Amino acid sequence: MSLKAINIQTGRVGANIAGDSREFAIIANGVAVPTNPAAGIAGVLLETPYKLRRPSDAEVLGINADYDNNNKVNLYRHIKEFYRMGHEGRILWITVVNQSVMPLDMPEYAKNMVLESTKISDIGFAFNPDTGVDVNNDPNYEDVWADGINTAVGDALPELQKFAEWCDENDMPLHTILEGRAMPAIISGIADLRNFQVSGSVLNGEKVSVVIGQDWNYADKLTWSLGKNFADVGTFLGCIAAQNWNENPGKVQTMNLTNVPLGNFTLSGISNHKTYNQMFNYLDTLDDNGYIFPMKYVGRTGCWWNDGHCCVEVVLDASGNMNQHQIYYSHAIDESKRALRIAFLDEVKKTVMLDATQTPAKMTDDAREYFNSVGDAVFQRMQQNSLISAGETTTNPDSDLLIAKQLDVSFEVVPTGMVNKINGVINIKNVL
Repeated sequence: MSLKAINIQTGRVGANIAGDSREFAIIANGVAVPTNPAAGIAGVLLETPYKLRRPSDAEVLGINADYDNNNKVNLYRHIKEFYRMGHEGRILWITVVNQSVMPLDMPEYAKNMVLESTKISDIGFAFNPDTGVDVNNDPNYEDVWADGINTAVGDALPELQKFAEWCDENDMPLHTILEGRAMPAIISGIADLRNFQVSGSVLNGEKVSVVIGQDWNYADKLTWSLGKNFADVGTFLGCIAAQNWNENPGKVQTMNLTNVPLGNFTLSGISNHKTYNQMFNYLDTLDDNGYIFPMKYVGRTGCWWNDGHCCVEVVLDASGNMNQHQIYYSHAIDESKRALRIAFLDEVKKTVMLDATQTPAKMTDDAREYFNSVGDAVFQRMQQNSLISAGETTTNPDSDLLIAKQLDVSFEVVPTGMVNKINGVINIKNVL
């Protein structure tokens, strides 16, 4: 017998099916920070993942504004900008690597961070080259351009795509976002990321986006010359985190990058350290070629990302299939995969009744409809949350559940649409 008249206990919460469980990551060059208990500094080891929820978590590690300035890097900058746009509480993983590590080699160092989390949906690659000189007084790093792009950026593109494919193969689909530092000063011959050539073949970089925009005033105040050609990849990543994954990072209603009281993006530019006004005549070319940068709209104060381009041409085939040419389409595929995998995991190793009147025995119509319902329920939840427009599951009735023991299922998902341009006609009339 209990003396409590009413006993209400907290129920157990299952897997997150309606909310947003995404986590994010940044890998960047930097230096280690020694532990200093007296100063409350936990310290940072290189090549080690750290989990943050707010800028102060980075500060406890010893990563702050002084860290950036003293070491001539932009790491705290990216973290702080991520949380300025994405809001505190979001999980951001960081890994710091030696300044000798080039962007094309960063994916190998990022794998441990992805395995540690398994929930990372987007990862930013920030490049902080070594500003020092060697024993011969030669610079440790100099920007070099070839075929209309900084070679450090161009060389990394295929490696980031391979990394994303590795993550996908291991059930951790994600999108990569590269800091496109030091773009050429002359834009006329700039590389076309939607037709980027790698060893004579076109890169199919559906899982790679390149950010070349910068807060020009912030960059101009940096005391090291290489820093003036950085790009604000952390700001872009924060915009991704701030919204549903199917939304445009340049959404005019909510994603204004400018904050006048804080002094953020009051003057925008791109990573050749030229201002928006100086680059105005080239913005259409940059947009057509798949670069991500800040832009303005007449009648509004501030600036916004132009879009969420990926390093791949825009494809629509005869069957109505689209490729992932925008980051929100990449997210639609990745998040659908994640949700469907969770839903179907409970079906693995389960017994399935077969129709013994067929030779060989095949699954019954009821079993096939059941498996269809498992996938369709996932799509229905996503549709109810306005993440997709529709989705459909089709189970192959000829799936071999006796020898191969393999269920063959196909999925189709229709993403939400996007208003990137409004075309209208206006006339003067003498009567309506």
